[in-house]
Amino acid sequence: MSTTSVDLEHSGPVSIGFRHDALLYAGEQQFVERTAAFVRDALEREEPILVAVIEPRRSLLREELGDDARRVEFLDMWNVGRNPARIIPAWQQWVERYRGTGRGFRGIGEPIWAARSPQELLECQFHEQLLNTAFDGGPAWWLLCPYDMDALPDAVIARAHDTHPGVLDGGDRLDSASYPRQELSFAAMFAAPLPEPDPAQVRYRAGFGLDDLVEVRDAVAAHAAALGLSGCRTADLVLVANELATNSVRHGGGRGTLRLWRDGGDVVCEVRDSGLVTDPLIGRRQPTTDGRGGAGLWIANQVCDLVQIRSAPETGTSVRIRINESGA
Repeated sequence: MSTTSVDLEHSGPVSIGFRHDALLYAGEQQFVERTAAFVRDALEREEPILVAVIEPRRSLLREELGDDARRVEFLDMWNVGRNPARIIPAWQQWVERYRGTGRGFRGIGEPIWAARSPQELLECQFHEQLLNTAFDGGPAWWLLCPYDMDALPDAVIARAHDTHPGVLDGGDRLDSASYPRQELSFAAMFAAPLPEPDPAQVRYRAGFGLDDLVEVRDAVAAHAAALGLSGCRTADLVLVANELATNSVRHGGGRGTLRLWRDGGDVVCEVRDSGLVTDPLIGRRQPTTDGRGGAGLWIANQVCDLVQIRSAPETGTSVRIRINESGA
């Protein structure tokens, strides 16, 4: 059994509110040792804990915990978090289970791993920052986010310091010296433009208004096969394109522009309009029945492999979605 310890002083989060820490480790052995110490400390305090990591780390941690693993809930982060915008809703469900119980609870969440694409990585870092927005001021709990220093670039590790109020490295927990950063505010991150595709890649581009929504759906369906989609993935693309175009008509000035292209293994659909997004968690909260909106982006996040939202007063709003033939 591993004996590595992690500094868990003042670890009971009931009195301190939401604690969001990065856990730095090097290789799978350190991952197992450091996360197991965190889990066992939670179990000793009778604090429920949910672990959401990818394989093989999930199985390795289960093996290390032995019989204690039966007292831990596990999720496969590959399935839950392929689209990073689906991770906060999963944690929100966990929080709601223990809200108002008067007891601490914890999580281990690994949104970033070496196989992430550059686009996924960018949205994962956005997600890490938004976790603080989503849960600060709410129930007291502790979320630990592992980062593999052997597998991830130095810039990714540095950004972990920027998006987490605390960092655990070895046996020490320190307040991050670079959190918070003004350039990682909601407004700044939403204003950062997405890279433009090569014009030769774009297979369809059209403006639309209320009277053009049927035509938009038909055009997207017609181009899906040429872009490499079939069956249910074509239906997913048409569904999301219609939701985004309808959002533009209702909330984005009545008109928008839709583009389609292929990027590697992904079909990309982008809708632009003159509207402005002011809710940093839009699409990450399950919509209610009070008509406040957000249903279209919620659907997009559930269906797509990646959703990227950018919005600023000067440029309006762009929503770019990616769908892979293989699915999430």
